[in-house]
Amino acid sequence: MPAVGFPMADFATSRRMMTALAEGPFTQLEGEPLTTSLSVPWERLLPGPVGSRFSTDVGGPGRPRARPLVLDTEFESVSYDDVGCPSGLEDLLGDRRFLAQHAYAIAASTLDLFESTMGRRLGWKARGHRLALKLYEPIPFDETGYDGQRCEIRFGHRKDPRARRHVPLALYRDLITHEVTHAIIDGYRPHLADPDGTLDEHAIHEAVADVVAMLSVFSSTERVAEQLNAAQATAEEGISDDALVQTGLFGVADGLLTRQALRRSVTDRVPPDWRSEREPHRRGAVLVKGLMDTVLTLWQTRMARPGGRASEYQIADSGARVGRQVLAMLIRGISYTPPIDVTFDDILRGILAADAVVVPDDDHDYRGTLRAAFGPLGITAPDDDLDGLSGLRDLHYPVRLSSLASDPEEVYRFLWENPAMLRAAAIDPDIPLVVERVRPSMRVGPDGFIVSEIGASFVQQVPMSAYDARRRLGLRVKGNIVLRGGGLIRFNEGGRLAFAAIKPVLDAERQQARLDEAAGPSMLGVDAADVATRRAGVFSEMHASARRLADDR
Repeated sequence: MPAVGFPMADFATSRRMMTALAEGPFTQLEGEPLTTSLSVPWERLLPGPVGSRFSTDVGGPGRPRARPLVLDTEFESVSYDDVGCPSGLEDLLGDRRFLAQHAYAIAASTLDLFESTMGRRLGWKARGHRLALKLYEPIPFDETGYDGQRCEIRFGHRKDPRARRHVPLALYRDLITHEVTHAIIDGYRPHLADPDGTLDEHAIHEAVADVVAMLSVFSSTERVAEQLNAAQATAEEGISDDALVQTGLFGVADGLLTRQALRRSVTDRVPPDWRSEREPHRRGAVLVKGLMDTVLTLWQTRMARPGGRASEYQIADSGARVGRQVLAMLIRGISYTPPIDVTFDDILRGILAADAVVVPDDDHDYRGTLRAAFGPLGITAPDDDLDGLSGLRDLHYPVRLSSLASDPEEVYRFLWENPAMLRAAAIDPDIPLVVERVRPSMRVGPDGFIVSEIGASFVQQVPMSAYDARRRLGLRVKGNIVLRGGGLIRFNEGGRLAFAAIKPVLDAERQQARLDEAAGPSMLGVDAADVATRRAGVFSEMHASARRLADDR
């Protein structure tokens, strides 16, 4: 499908349109690559393109860098020439200028999705404001991915029997979205990738990245319709459930493998003993399945209404609405999870609690459908204490609201003046408690009203010898350990506590369960440089395991 150029940025909304592949180089419609126009925030771009949050580096065979793509030619310029997608496969695989635009557009739109949904700016884990996208690196498939130490994402290339040229992996929209999501989550919830984190935390990293990659395809009705057309599913044929789940809407990196998608969601079977699974992708598949089953069920419900299958557009529009809403629920839900030791149950609870704040009247039963999808998988959330405040009533507020939104010391004073909070978190009084971050957020609900909140997270890490662990808490350990805990607290626009997700520190039962399923050895006594190296190894192992899964298929 020929790409359409947009010569001017929209000053009213400060956005610009950019052409990118809708899925990958082998997904075609009417003999040409299937493309889409992505809306991204307008910003001044240097050659590359290089913006405030992303830089692109397109190397190639025999040369370290390709000629940089120039969009804005002057400091004050707002015009640019959209790089159209080549119509031929070989021309597409060799067009480095389109590759750069494609990657930048997808990365920028993914970050914009998170920031607009959460109602605040999000930073990277590594120092600096810019994430580097290296789009044609001489690396194998299993080394393609995010590196938090270097604040970069490296994309390799691979030989494919369907083409003469090597295929840049950065041409797959799902893979860019997946890896950029890793970087976003690593900045927002850095403890999820701790080397001694839990199996659930590493699996959540992979699962969220997969779901965002899948559901970002639902960003417009036209894109859903294109996917349905590409799968040759039409309203006249009566789009069946099987036809829906076999489209690119429910898989990751369709077309990357010659036979099928790299990973699928609703068609993959979840084993009953999935909690014993240690591989992050397979374990995370449970979370992916619950969310994508929710999308499919809600989509089917909409199509079952009078006129729901009246036209192909109506079917696509229903799917797009559902996909966008479930994706927004997931992203908002992440901001309602504790900063440390996050479980699948925490994710479900966060989604439900965040959605109840923004959409109090669940007229279409999104939250009920979500519970029904996760229940059979053994993932649940409480019905009567979703906000976590049952034991946190009659609190004191000797704080200034203006400082509460930005000052960790003000949050710490709130915690100190409320012993009930410290007891709930089972804090060790002899070890410092760290308020890691305080951020305000503003979101707009479907009724048009603005929801203003303040989110703050605190963490305590208690080093403990094996002797003390057995003596004080009765833990079964073989060596020295670090007990971790803390919590997320959210204040409403009046500065009153509205939500709490607490992970008690000196809780023997919780800590034993956590130690039993830790993904790696304790970080006790490991210096900062080794911690960083081991942390980078978490993502390297995720990439390697993804390759093994691909080989298994």
